[in-house]
Amino acid sequence: MAELKAISAALRISNNEKTRVCSVPNVAHDVAALTVANFVDAVETIYNNNPCTARLNIALEVVR
Repeated sequence: MAELKAISAALRISNNEKTRVCSVPNVAHDVAALTVANFVDAVETIYNNNPCTARLNIALEVVR
């Protein structure tokens, strides 16, 4: 039976103008949402308290 196996993840944080503020490769694919949210809050603080959005891209491998 085929399955999807998470193999890597990357986090991208952008500002309101959709400009990349920070990229973090090799994030654990099972990272807790609260951990990511706290990291984004810290980046916003460093980034002059401007709001940011975050996207976690996860790569999956098809195991047959």
